[in-house]
Amino acid sequence: MKFSKKWRHVQNRNASRHDAIHAMSYNSFRFTTLVLFTIFVRKGYAQQSQDPSTLNGGSALAMAGDGCVALAVDRRFGSGPQMINISSRRVHIFNSKVMVAFTGLESDCQGIAEDLTLHITNKANLEDMPISCGYSSKISPRSLSILTSNVLYSRRSSPFYVEPLIVGLEKIRNCFSDRNQNGGSSMPRNTKHRAFLCSQDVLGAQMIVDDFICSGAASESLYGIAETTWKPGMKAEELGKVCGKAFMCAIERDCLSGYGAVLYIMTENGIVEEELRYRND
Repeated sequence: MKFSKKWRHVQNRNASRHDAIHAMSYNSFRFTTLVLFTIFVRKGYAQQSQDPSTLNGGSALAMAGDGCVALAVDRRFGSGPQMINISSRRVHIFNSKVMVAFTGLESDCQGIAEDLTLHITNKANLEDMPISCGYSSKISPRSLSILTSNVLYSRRSSPFYVEPLIVGLEKIRNCFSDRNQNGGSSMPRNTKHRAFLCSQDVLGAQMIVDDFICSGAASESLYGIAETTWKPGMKAEELGKVCGKAFMCAIERDCLSGYGAVLYIMTENGIVEEELRYRND
């Protein structure tokens, strides 16, 4: 009888100890899970809120056509989810055949634009050329892409948080007429141009394509819609409609872009600027 009582006492003590250990392990598991969840949530929110490339929002899309180029940029300028101002995205027109669109941190966009302008001014000995750039520069789009890449890579230790899109028209061939009867030299008859599209990252890595390029906060949506709507051989009028509709559909799915857009259509005759109406919400 005494032995059975002692055995029960030992069993009850072991059961209570087992329950206590189980409760402690369960509570420690809950606490560890809560701590890890809090760390991951805060880390993800910090990375999202402190991403300099999407801090000010904005997106850009460029498409190539048959001897023409279309470039669409939005008008929203914000600080994260907060909208600050409505103004067109920074686009620099260096001449009638070259223009550059910047997306990313606005201060860095201004800095690299001024650096590019300074380099071009020094190369061409045009000290009186304004920062906004006019049509006096004769730089080609391929040369401008190389210059932009060098400027970005030179700042690799403290990079510009920008993603430039260099678009333009470059000469592909010169057709010459036959020599005249008097033995004179041949004269150029006409010059054709083809579209040039180049996108770069913060370190200046170039990606030259012949269809479309995009950058900014809505780049994922832009890639999908542009791949569906773009087709080769489009003329200027059709290219403008396709680029504008694709850009509007993409930024509608992104809260960091929108509030209207500006469309630039570049042809051999010059650049035409159009404003695309969009809802402001």
